[in-house]
Amino acid sequence: MKYIIHIILVALCFGCNQSKKEVLIPEIEVTSEHGEFIDHFEKEFLASVNFLELDKPYLITAKLFDTFNLLSKEESEVLEVRDVFKANDTISKFGMALNLGFSKDFRSFVLYQFDEDKLMNYKLVNYTNDYQFIDAIAVSYYDLTSPINQTQTYVYNDKLFVLDKKTNKTKAYVLKGNGVFEAQPVPVKFNYLPLKQYQSLIDYTASLDQRVVKAKKGTIVKDSIGRKIGMFSYLQTVSVLDYADNKAKVIVHPETLKKDDNFYIDTSNIGYVLKKDLFDVYQDEVVIYKYEGLKVNGNTMPLIDLRELLQVKQIKLNKYLNSVIKKPHIVNVTDSYKMGKRVTLIAENGKQVTFKDSTFATEYNPTKTYSVSEDSNFDNTFVVHSQMIFDYKRLVFVSKINGEQLDTYAGGYPHVSPNKKYVISVDYDVECPSQRTVFIDKITNNKIIKGVEIYYNLEDNNEYIDLEKTTDTNEIYWLSNTEFIIKFWGATECYSDSENYFYYKYKIKQPLLDLLEVK
Repeated sequence: MKYIIHIILVALCFGCNQSKKEVLIPEIEVTSEHGEFIDHFEKEFLASVNFLELDKPYLITAKLFDTFNLLSKEESEVLEVRDVFKANDTISKFGMALNLGFSKDFRSFVLYQFDEDKLMNYKLVNYTNDYQFIDAIAVSYYDLTSPINQTQTYVYNDKLFVLDKKTNKTKAYVLKGNGVFEAQPVPVKFNYLPLKQYQSLIDYTASLDQRVVKAKKGTIVKDSIGRKIGMFSYLQTVSVLDYADNKAKVIVHPETLKKDDNFYIDTSNIGYVLKKDLFDVYQDEVVIYKYEGLKVNGNTMPLIDLRELLQVKQIKLNKYLNSVIKKPHIVNVTDSYKMGKRVTLIAENGKQVTFKDSTFATEYNPTKTYSVSEDSNFDNTFVVHSQMIFDYKRLVFVSKINGEQLDTYAGGYPHVSPNKKYVISVDYDVECPSQRTVFIDKITNNKIIKGVEIYYNLEDNNEYIDLEKTTDTNEIYWLSNTEFIIKFWGATECYSDSENYFYYKYKIKQPLLDLLEVK
């Protein structure tokens, strides 16, 4: 038996004109059978369907969904599924892929039509809370005879962007408060990126090619029709979306991006720069140029192709000995100035300078030991060394004349170029000597100015290194002011030792010399 509930709304007119208005609400027929269907459908069927609160952007694509939740004949009829898909055949199967939480005022489901070996067709369908059809749009179509998903939909707040991947055109809709999809008349143009979850915005931008501006005067940013819309300065990091011919498609204002909106970049935030104005992207297929980190003037940089900065070659030292124009001349004089744990230096003017070893107390106050050397590169100077397990080697340069501190340096031992313009040093991690840093610095007004730091790790990059035993005590050989040979320790693991070494020949290129001039 059917119970008919008639709801009549009488509008009362207030005012002196005595006029009357009547607002009619359509009759809603609710049957006991329909009520039983709703109870069963929500408790049994929807319980097995994935529910998604749309608090973040979401991508609706056929490849993301399973086809396990098939609708029964009764469920299909109540939800008017055949009308939704305009399907008159008898072979199509229908199901529900997702229950979406757009609003408490209506229900939203991703329904699918499945024709075996032919297609997967998905529509986003809205119903009233008692499952009366409101509206539907096609959100994804997957031709099973083709390797690609033809269409997919980005859900972004109350906006939906349906991308046709074959034509690269987009339809846009706004989801109204009553559950109706309102098509937008203006063609939508913006850049789509893969929709992924990122822990931070830094992780997101790191998923793109990070290119560093190489042009010393910076590079001009233009829009798609060639108008200047901005400028990137020298050494600025640029996020690249794509490449076309001699141009890179870039994000103009990365500071406006939001982590959770990572698929959407408006065309006003997209520009084009010349690829030649950017350092090449790091390539790891050439083993000798593999490295793990780069700093310029203390600032961490994205990895660039090291071949842009240096020419590197593994060599046998004997082949180049006749070309050496300078090698180290360092004398350890610690025994002359150290008594027990105390180093005492006395300058010509009588000033006394002392350094005292420290004993391990905590992880953050480890053992520190001092030693002293004299170096022909540093006239009238005591070079005081100190080393702690969690830090680079530290050096203090003390004047033999007046006992004043002339300079300090952190890194390996600073080897000075023949023209006294550049300094090269190598530091090995105490616990993991496979990790080492090459420092390339410059000298300005008799002080060492930090420049470029290149981090290597031999633990995963040693199979092509030719190790050799040697009694050679020199760490560096200069072939010119910008070309040198480094003797590297052959330790290739953490907590390891080695009696072996290998030699790399470096030649500094102009772009690296330019980096050393950056203030």
